[in-house]
Amino acid sequence: MAKFKKILVPLDGSANATRGLDRAIEIAKGSDAEITGFYVFHLPLAAGIKYTAKMKEEAQKKAVKAIGPAMNKAQKAGATFKYKTSGGNTGAEIVKFAKNGKFDMIVIGARGLGGAKEAFLGSTSNYVMHKTKIPVLVVK
Repeated sequence: MAKFKKILVPLDGSANATRGLDRAIEIAKGSDAEITGFYVFHLPLAAGIKYTAKMKEEAQKKAVKAIGPAMNKAQKAGATFKYKTSGGNTGAEIVKFAKNGKFDMIVIGARGLGGAKEAFLGSTSNYVMHKTKIPVLVVK
């Protein structure tokens, strides 16, 4: 099995994202890799809509809800865990962050909390698989 040093795990607080984290922990423990949990804030789609303090506060609460339990789970399992957040289109932000961070692998849960649902995979995992050159493990 290939040795991975940096694994990116997109988190959104869903059960499927948690399954992705569980698999990343298994891989990390086998290869002494570092896991980075990544949460993307949903920003207003229409140009000109101001991102208000209340919107920012709500987004931060959601991020804490997604990242906190993931961090605890990884640390209890003995895995090294860091986290980052970003704002924008979820799939595009994951692809950009993975490339810029030089990750060896992306482990993503299928069908998280994204708005559009596809029959087999979630729209975000499908987007990430097709837009990145980094190996992607989609966990169902």
